[in-house]
Amino acid sequence: MLEDLLELDRTVLLFFNHFHTLYLDQVMWVYTGKIIWLPLIVMLVYVVFHRNWKEGILAALMIILVVTICDQVASSIFKPLFERLRPTRDPDFSQYVTIVNNYRGGKYGFASSHASNGFGLAIFTALLFKNRFYSFTAVLWALITCYSRMYVGVHYPGDILAGIVIGIITSFVVYKYLYLVLHRYLFTKGIYSEPIPVYSHENGARYVALTIYILFFIILVFAPLFNFRIH
Repeated sequence: MLEDLLELDRTVLLFFNHFHTLYLDQVMWVYTGKIIWLPLIVMLVYVVFHRNWKEGILAALMIILVVTICDQVASSIFKPLFERLRPTRDPDFSQYVTIVNNYRGGKYGFASSHASNGFGLAIFTALLFKNRFYSFTAVLWALITCYSRMYVGVHYPGDILAGIVIGIITSFVVYKYLYLVLHRYLFTKGIYSEPIPVYSHENGARYVALTIYILFFIILVFAPLFNFRIH
């Protein structure tokens, strides 16, 4: 049974890893990196602090906590516990994987930190903003991030799914059992069963979503002009 699942995992990876062109290699290489998303972080920080700096501090701390938990659970617990080699590191399988820019990642890949961090950030901020346009955009951003990790060959779909589960569970737990509790204690003094969604009736969430789409456009148009080795 386990071997059947592992074989399915390999088959699905090869499907996602199969469609390579020089243009897409450059697009996915830039997309899966970190530098390109700095404007998104800046806009997110601006939005959470713009309306109320005190609530902004709480929101920022919770976002940092979510990403930190997601990253540490995936990297410091799952990877050393399961010790599953990345597709690019498996001597019996790496020959079938298309590798971009000779990037192979670390030794172990289960679970994907990119997937856990991306979905943790996307779901927590979606709960925070309560804006449908932003929620759709954030999940889309996280999904493409997950796909980019399979495209460059460093994660199996199983690694990605595990990371997604970690991100979703972490974001819901932190939001419901920590953020709501602290918000109620600090700002509403227990009057409301849930905090007033201070970001949902403003344009802040839309600004963050639009920033994501602008970065999508920049990557699609200008990725071939970027330094291919910046990551």
